Amino acid sequence: MANDTGGCKIDRVARERKLDDLDQRLLERRDAGASLRDLETYHNRQVLEAAVNESDMETLEGEVENLYRLLTDDDVSVGTRVEARSRLERNGIDPDAVTDDFVSYQTVRTHLNDCLDVDTERTTRIDRTNAKNVVFKLLSRTESITMRTIDRLRSSGLLTIGDPEVTLSLRVACTECGEEYTFARLVDRGRCSCREDGRTAVRDDETDA
Repeated sequence: MANDTGGCKIDRVARERKLDDLDQRLLERRDAGASLRDLETYHNRQVLEAAVNESDMETLEGEVENLYRLLTDDDVSVGTRVEARSRLERNGIDPDAVTDDFVSYQTVRTHLNDCLDVDTERTTRIDRTNAKNVVFKLLSRTESITMRTIDRLRSSGLLTIGDPEVTLSLRVACTECGEEYTFARLVDRGRCSCREDGRTAVRDDETDA
């Protein structure tokens, strides 16, 4: 496996392998309870799948997962691993380039902490600032992904537009009273107006995220 030092490896690999929404998928799995080692495996399988998709190699359902196991598991024999690597090579895939883009769970931890502002300590209590930072980071990344997708559509002749500007607005509505807030405003308030005794709900007109 390649050395994980020198800049953000996960960002670099995602960019080179065209895994545009990788961060969002990692965060979704982290929020669903995936461990760092689960995320390590998920990332590396995505790298392998991207390489396979870029080639003429035909695979059956579940075959990418099995190929990853043959390339990485300690209980796989040397001969079986060599056979798996040879199959990749026969289909124009450089197995060394693929495995060099694999990461360790320590790299996943660093990426979550330093690039996505996610505290990987399960015991750490969330606070308002951390909550807003996580959501704003996702919004910013989604805007960037959308802009890159628009640029690719324009360069392919599939979309015609002037100079585009992508802006996301996140609002949260209370299903009980119908009051609506920007995410930041709701977090800062700490409650919906209908949860404040003796007060009438007042609509917030903020336009931030």
